[in-house]
Amino acid sequence: MTWLLPEGRKKWLLLLAVLFLPPGLTLCALAFSQRPALVEQVEFGKVVLDRSGDLMKIQPASDGRYRLRVALEDVEPQAIRAILHYEDRYFYQHPGINPIAMCRAMKSLVSRGGRRIGASTISMQVARLRGKLRTTTFSGKLRQIWHALVLEWHYGKDEILEAYLNLAPYGGNIEGIEAAARIYFNKPAASLTPMECVALAVVPQNPARRNPVKGGDFDSARQRLATALWPQSGGTKAALHVRAPADLPFSAPHLSLELLERSEDTVIRTCIEGDLQKMLARSLAQFRAQNARKGIANAAAMIVDWGSMDVRALAGSADFTDEGISGQIDGTRSARSPGSTLKPFIYALALDQGLIHPMTMLADTPRSFGGYDPENFDRGFRGPVTAQEALKSSRNLPAIRLAERLANPDLYGFLQMADVRLPHDAAYYGLALALGGAEVSMRQLATMYGMLANLGIWRPLRYRACGEEKMARRLVSPEAAYLALWMLEDPQARIRSANRLVPYRCKTGTSNGFRDAWTAGIIGRYVVVVWVGNFDNSANPYFVGGQTALPLFVEIAGALGSMRKLSDTFADKQSGLNLAKADVCAATGDFAHGQCGEIVETLIIPGVSPVRDSGILKKILIDRQTGLRACGDTAADEVWWEFWPSDMKEIFAMAGIHKPPPPEWLPHCSHEREMAHGRAPRIMLPKKNVIYQKKMTDSAYRLPLMAAGEADARNIHWYAGQMYIGSARPGEILFWQPGKPGVFDLLAVDDRGRGSRQKCRINAIP
Repeated sequence: MTWLLPEGRKKWLLLLAVLFLPPGLTLCALAFSQRPALVEQVEFGKVVLDRSGDLMKIQPASDGRYRLRVALEDVEPQAIRAILHYEDRYFYQHPGINPIAMCRAMKSLVSRGGRRIGASTISMQVARLRGKLRTTTFSGKLRQIWHALVLEWHYGKDEILEAYLNLAPYGGNIEGIEAAARIYFNKPAASLTPMECVALAVVPQNPARRNPVKGGDFDSARQRLATALWPQSGGTKAALHVRAPADLPFSAPHLSLELLERSEDTVIRTCIEGDLQKMLARSLAQFRAQNARKGIANAAAMIVDWGSMDVRALAGSADFTDEGISGQIDGTRSARSPGSTLKPFIYALALDQGLIHPMTMLADTPRSFGGYDPENFDRGFRGPVTAQEALKSSRNLPAIRLAERLANPDLYGFLQMADVRLPHDAAYYGLALALGGAEVSMRQLATMYGMLANLGIWRPLRYRACGEEKMARRLVSPEAAYLALWMLEDPQARIRSANRLVPYRCKTGTSNGFRDAWTAGIIGRYVVVVWVGNFDNSANPYFVGGQTALPLFVEIAGALGSMRKLSDTFADKQSGLNLAKADVCAATGDFAHGQCGEIVETLIIPGVSPVRDSGILKKILIDRQTGLRACGDTAADEVWWEFWPSDMKEIFAMAGIHKPPPPEWLPHCSHEREMAHGRAPRIMLPKKNVIYQKKMTDSAYRLPLMAAGEADARNIHWYAGQMYIGSARPGEILFWQPGKPGVFDLLAVDDRGRGSRQKCRINAIP
């Protein structure tokens, strides 16, 4: 039968013959015994670690025990040495049982007054733990011996030792050296110090009395083992920093649970930086406490390294444990109305498509878009504003006008490219998309702001340190991305970091009905996004981006600056881009020429940025004698004049700024008067594509007519088909009684002969 023995085991024959009679029968039984499982059928828990390897969350197995899988080579050798010395010094020499130790234990037990001496080997302990054997009886001890011999027959020593390291009890519901090391010392078993190795080695022999937290015999047992291992040191009485299981961390709870749910790995290393995560959680808690009297109870935030798109900190709510605010909902994943936080991407697309440069004048005036009548947050209008000012001050009308002109892609197409999968088609959202008419998540916003910082390259967020790099894609040109962030810069928006002032570039947002307050932006190498609101979608007048979310953003940015040495790494990216400085007229945004007055400098994209003349600033002749507008060879001076449309002039007037019309022509300049060019009137009322209703019994029904005209237009004449209705000044309402319902072809003609048409439908209702 000896040929059936595994290699290296034949030397056991003598010991087996001593223990069992007849030995041949024993060997035969072992040879045909079934191979038992070691740890293959044992369920292990999972662990979530931060970027530095510190514990964020440990998930027990389904039986409630903290048990983490570890390989023998991943355990500190000093820990193995201490365990073998304390538990089984001859582990690598005996066949699973130690006859000498057994004899010594039996002798002590039968001697009068003898004390009980343990004789279990590591193999026997594994057999007991795996078989859940009761070994306090003689028959139970025999079964333990037999199972130990079976294990030794089928497995190598290292395999059995590894099983012991994974199954040994370490106090309470903690099993295995890896779980014990993580829980008690916040480190893996591979990183234990010699004193920590000694501390853990003594626990399994009596987990209750040698529990590292509350075991009365713990200190004396580890002292004895340390003295035995290092006699010259005299052991150690130094205190160990032992963490109680009750104090286990639960950092970034929303992300930790998410990764535990979707990952099969037992060790999940994230990109989270522990100190930043603590700072973020602390900032949200302080913000909540400071604003409780305003009814503000919840907020969410995240910090992303835009260079790698690694998520460095994430807090899905102000308090994960607070059921009153539904704290376990992850606000970073929830789709919410983003308000105006999408506006930088409208401007980036407009820059890329050659519609604007930063100083292009945009109209912040009332306008109807097919029945959609947007207004600004302050319910006022500023008239002409530069693109840069319109973005920084979050003016709605200029953004919508730009969004209307975008093509290939428009804003909807851009969001699709950025992996924002909206549930409806573009027509469903219309231009309201520019003001937050569709819902996006904080994580999606973070990727889009990261795209701007990465000069137009979009990449998904990365949560795990070993996560695979996913495909990147370009959404806008490097120049457009750079300018969009550059336009957001505010000289007052600075935080201090390492004795220097570092700018942050951010955009606020407020959803319709005051349900969401946002701020998203770039500070140093980080994207920071914050949200303030309620998960039940209830409104609060304090949920205003600039008033509520922005202070929280600045608080987080300031704390970030105190913890990291930040620099304006984004500004350094301008070199190498196709950007140039250009002088433009401050009044019109057109490229500077001649007598345009105040000149300002801006950045443009050569070959892309618009260079056309807006037509606002025109050179005219003024007769020196009469002051009238001259023509021909009369003695006249050349003067630059601003020709603002009537709707713009009205906004200027409301702001107390007088924009005078050009002088009347000299009497003999009738031909030039007729030839003066300019834009046709723009019909503002009735609204385009709106169907009006008229009761059949209402004979006094009146429809308002209004049009904006050029600066040189004095009156606008209205026609319905061939019928003359009347005239009014540009921007003035003229009421018309249509008489009966129908479809009317309205014509507005100014006194320079420029006209525009618009269809108007009036339906009859009972």
